[in-house]
Amino acid sequence: MILQTLVFLSPSHSILAITNANGVSSPVTGVGNVHISSTLSPSNVLYIPSLTCNLLSISQITKALNYVALFYPTYCIFQNIHTKERIGSGRQRGGLYYLESGTSSHVYHSLAHMMGKNQSVNIAEIWLWHKRLSHPLFGYIRRLFSSLFANCKLSDFICETCAMANSHHAIFPLSSNKVASPFSLVHSDVWGPFLIFTANGMKWFVTFVDDCTRMTWVYLLKYNSDVCTVFRLFFQMILT
Repeated sequence: MILQTLVFLSPSHSILAITNANGVSSPVTGVGNVHISSTLSPSNVLYIPSLTCNLLSISQITKALNYVALFYPTYCIFQNIHTKERIGSGRQRGGLYYLESGTSSHVYHSLAHMMGKNQSVNIAEIWLWHKRLSHPLFGYIRRLFSSLFANCKLSDFICETCAMANSHHAIFPLSSNKVASPFSLVHSDVWGPFLIFTANGMKWFVTFVDDCTRMTWVYLLKYNSDVCTVFRLFFQMILT
């Protein structure tokens, strides 16, 4: 943590001093909130001027902010306990983990600075194939491109997109309302816009799900305003 980001400071009445690992007692002169990043802002941070470095309590931050801390041999990451979204990361140097002020999109960016040039190229190519093949397990990629994993370990690769896709969300309660005939109840949803358009310029889609049969129809759209037109076509189709 960086003391310049201390945004609020008040006298500490509950904790007057802490005892370091060497048995030396250090006085606490205040308590406040710290703004590390847009997603990492711990509260009740103790201000101890006699300490030569800023320390982050893992137990406190995981309890207070509802985070998960994962420690690996060369780096660590903080994740949201529900969505598994990465909140922050740090690197291991000299037996300590140093929190980074900014986080990259993937852990391999930080690993690339600690590894050789050839190994960095392999890591970048592994991530490239992971995206090209629609995010398969890295164990499958190792079977296809074993030479790329000559100096890499599977534990070095953590994909945020895969973690969020596999995260558990609150389930919907079971419904006792079951329709007896097709098209008595139809569920619909609209999604878009895509970052990459189709060949004919489509960037939205709408789905219609029949509650009785669970049959699903998907229509591609150029604009979200085309939903009404597509719904009329779908309605005329189910009448037949």
